[in-house]
Amino acid sequence: TGLVARQRTIRKQSGISMSLLMIRHGETAFNRDRVMQPADTPLSDRGEEQAIRLAQRLSTEGITRILASDLPRAAMTARVLSDETGVDIEFESLLQERNFGCLRGQRFIDLEARGIDPFAENYEPEEGETWQEFDQRVTHAWSTIQSTLPASGTLAVVTHGLVCAALLRNHLDAQEHASDIGRLFPFRNASVTRIESSPPWRVELLNCAEHLEALGDQTSIYGQV
Repeated sequence: TGLVARQRTIRKQSGISMSLLMIRHGETAFNRDRVMQPADTPLSDRGEEQAIRLAQRLSTEGITRILASDLPRAAMTARVLSDETGVDIEFESLLQERNFGCLRGQRFIDLEARGIDPFAENYEPEEGETWQEFDQRVTHAWSTIQSTLPASGTLAVVTHGLVCAALLRNHLDAQEHASDIGRLFPFRNASVTRIESSPPWRVELLNCAEHLEALGDQTSIYGQV
């Protein structure tokens, strides 16, 4: 019911047979505890429950391909979706979260105390990626996404918060949502964004976590990555 039902009705009336879903992984313990995530971070118990609810919601979306980051938190989210839909996962390292190098494993509160803002435009993390390097990688990932779109059905892309934000900022048309700042940033754990599968890549549904309402409050902004 509600928003999900309304969106499904719109798609049916418009005759859309192809679609693209952009999904952020479920919650991790480091999301919850406000820690910069190491690459091997798995989902928390809550994150696994979020993934289940996400998969149940998307079970009627006609998913025919799943493309996912190979980092554990995204891979685990994708596997739940794969189990629900019977669609195999294609892993793509280009969809990994931004590499923050030596900052991984450190608490946000400690970084703030040292005057470090890892998201600052000109900050270059030691052994990590600059924003420019990250955006270039996401551009390559976007090319892969476009080449993976099925002839019919829906492509689900399971990735990370900053990747979703970079795709939205640089490659998607979200003008209809420009006044809804709360949905523009940050991307919620296990949220779904629906995009038309052809240029100008119009965002139909942005950063929606309606399926998680029964689980209570969402992870704070410090759980972005």
